[in-house]
Amino acid sequence: MCRGVLTLPIRFDSLNNGSYAPWAMKRHRLLSAALWLGAVGGWVMLPRPARPESPGSPGNPAPAIFPLSEVRPGQVGEAFTVFEGVKPEAFKVRVLSVVPNFLPKQDIVVVRAEDPRLVTCGIAAGMSGSPVYVEGKLLGAIAYGWSFAKEPLAGVTPIAAMREASQRSRRPPGDPFLAEDGHGLTPGQAAQQTAAPALATGEPRLQAASLPLAVSGISDAAMRDLGEDLRPFGLVPVRSGGTGGKTPTAALAEAVQPGATVGVGLIRGDMNAVAMGTLTQVAGKTVLAFGHPFLGLGEVNLPLVSGQVHTIVASLSSSMKLVSPLAEIGAVVQDLPSGIVAELGRHAPSVPIEVLVSARHEKERTFRTQVALHRRLLPLLAATVVGSAMAETKPDVTDMVISMTTRLAVRGAGSVDISEQVFSSEGLSGRVLSQARGIKALSDLLGNPFAPAVIERMDVDVRVEFRDDVAEIVGAALPDERVRPGETLAVRVVLRPYAGKEFVESVPILIPRALAGRNIKIEVASGALVRPDMPKPESLRGLMDNLRLSYPAKSIVVTVSTPDGGVSLRGRLIPSLPDSALDTLRSTSQARRADPYRVTDRFVRPCDHLVSGRQELAARVREIGARADW
Repeated sequence: MCRGVLTLPIRFDSLNNGSYAPWAMKRHRLLSAALWLGAVGGWVMLPRPARPESPGSPGNPAPAIFPLSEVRPGQVGEAFTVFEGVKPEAFKVRVLSVVPNFLPKQDIVVVRAEDPRLVTCGIAAGMSGSPVYVEGKLLGAIAYGWSFAKEPLAGVTPIAAMREASQRSRRPPGDPFLAEDGHGLTPGQAAQQTAAPALATGEPRLQAASLPLAVSGISDAAMRDLGEDLRPFGLVPVRSGGTGGKTPTAALAEAVQPGATVGVGLIRGDMNAVAMGTLTQVAGKTVLAFGHPFLGLGEVNLPLVSGQVHTIVASLSSSMKLVSPLAEIGAVVQDLPSGIVAELGRHAPSVPIEVLVSARHEKERTFRTQVALHRRLLPLLAATVVGSAMAETKPDVTDMVISMTTRLAVRGAGSVDISEQVFSSEGLSGRVLSQARGIKALSDLLGNPFAPAVIERMDVDVRVEFRDDVAEIVGAALPDERVRPGETLAVRVVLRPYAGKEFVESVPILIPRALAGRNIKIEVASGALVRPDMPKPESLRGLMDNLRLSYPAKSIVVTVSTPDGGVSLRGRLIPSLPDSALDTLRSTSQARRADPYRVTDRFVRPCDHLVSGRQELAARVREIGARADW
């Protein structure tokens, strides 16, 4: 016997073409093409079809509610979900009890499924949102389950709570992300907002649905990296089979009705990611689904996608539907504790991400995707796309130099180009991607406090060279521990190349006269580890200017700290100010205060090798006019 924790499978599929195609077909031809495309892993944008006049259909009012006050143990009802294909099928459920205040001011109804198809698999992942009817009235949506249960038991979210979510006021128009009101997840919040279950211990317990990521078409390494990134959110990736073959044609009406398979689209194109669940109610253009949060993001604008079910895979710990996306049918506009709310016919924006990976004497490979536009999801999804493309193209675990150029196009503000080079002894690993300044810059832009940074496009050019010309800074020395103010001297930097002999580079530096009589520290470091002096940004464009500043990885940077103070004011650096000016600018009576910073002198020496590591030196600067033998 095997029972499952109710979850939402997310599919990652490799595609040749995930773009939305223009349609000029008759209705039956349109559906046939849509289903075929779904079978090979993509989805297309369909116009909202005409629907039969039935309760809960688009264009009709919502069905009547079966009130919680009339729920009694032993009552028999019907639930609907897709077991195979696209057509919802009924299965019998029996009411066991009502659990009061399961969530704040929200009860749940416990039911037992009494259908031979669920005896083996129990309540499966992907059944979230399956509508439950009692006496022909809508009671709610299956949304919770037990791990390792001996019976197919489920928790039902009352439809009244889901309808209340759909009636919540929306923010005024103008927000391009529709998710910037603080509802987004940060690591560690998932357990609070989605009640994600703890690791399975073999003990059955009622728990909110987790969100397994059903992945296919990506490498094992990329999957492991994705799991590490998503673990703080209570999400666990699960590998799933691919798609393909022929899919039987069905009526378009079956794609948008209670019990049909729907999901939230995250990535499409040469890779796909869709979180699939079940539609609970459709009234007019408004769709309710899942019965629990997707990610608890609040107000969003993400694609709503229809889907088909290949089969239900039974598992001892968590059974799941094997699903494929079909067509984009609308947009998810709310992601709340009682479920998701979507609008049919609405189009959600996305960001084109193109990754080009090349190596000498080898054919270039290009990966094209469209990623959901959401400021908290986009960096993670972009890293997944880039990491998967890199791992799939060059799986070699060997010494290599990776040159990456990332271009981020920002609506109304131009673009930012970020070039970087790193050495890896373990191939194109997740560690390499985690150090990429381009991905970090994407997060900085999306999280900036100045203005919405709408990313219109992201292009990543990755070039791989199988060589090991990297050198680590293992030592540094001055000609003398006591130096003269105002003199130029050479810092000897000892570098040890990978699998080679040590060599020395000399970096000339000037000791400022203002350091006379002081003890000083001198830092010698790789250019990749040194951040240039830059003003505190006061606008989106100022932030973009700062992101462009960097020292090349093929350089040695020597930093000499000075006693001089400067300030960052109105997006500019003002160095070497007298104390009286600094005091005035720092005054608390000023409405706009200046931010002080310590002035440094930096000296850059280009190198033929990629440089890593850093060293520090200490020295004493002589007094002006001191004897030479002092």
